[in-house]
Parts: sequence; structure tokens; C-alpha cells
Amino acid sequence: MAGLLAERLRADADRSRRWECEPAAVWTGRNEPERLQLVLIHPDLRADRDGRPWLQLGVTLDVGDGDPAAVADRLAAHLASGDRQELAEVGGRSVHYSEDYP
Repeated sequence: MAGLLAERLRADADRSRRWECEPAAVWTGRNEPERLQLVLIHPDLRADRDGRPWLQLGVTLDVGDGDPAAVADRLAAHLASGDRQELAEVGGRSVHYSEDYP
């Protein structure tokens, strides 16, 4: 499931532009297989390496039942229709961002 969602997110360039983020990791926890954890990097994965400001954003998604491909499509659509500030929580940041960044 995590791999399917990661594929869909990487293939959706429009969502990446809207959210100004790139997916960094997606996984399912051993203790919570019904949830996916998604980590996104704003503005992109190269920011830290290039010395630019960055944020690490985390999103927890409830998987639900159904065909894995259909569930991955549903979760990707949910992310595409939402706002990153409503769905994601800041998990880390470069020193360029203050603690009160939304």
C-alpha cells in the first residue's frame, strides 16, 4: 500500500506544485497497519543539500478496506484535494524557519 501511494504521489506533478512539496517517505507502522505515515519535504528534497530553507511535513492517513490500488487512488485524491496546512504537521525544519510556521 505504501509503495502504491508513493508511486501515485510522485506521478502527480500538479499536487507537488500545489503543495510545494515532494514525497520523501511513506510507510505503514508494524503496530498500526491500518495507517500510513507520509513524510513530505517543502519545497523539495534538494533544499537541505543546496542550503535552502526546508520543512519536513508529516501526514497520517487511515488506510481503510478495499483493493490496495483503489485505496492508494483514494488516498492520493484525498491529498490532492486538501491543503497542506490542514492535513500536515511540521515534523522538522531548517534553521531558516521559525517555530511558529503554520
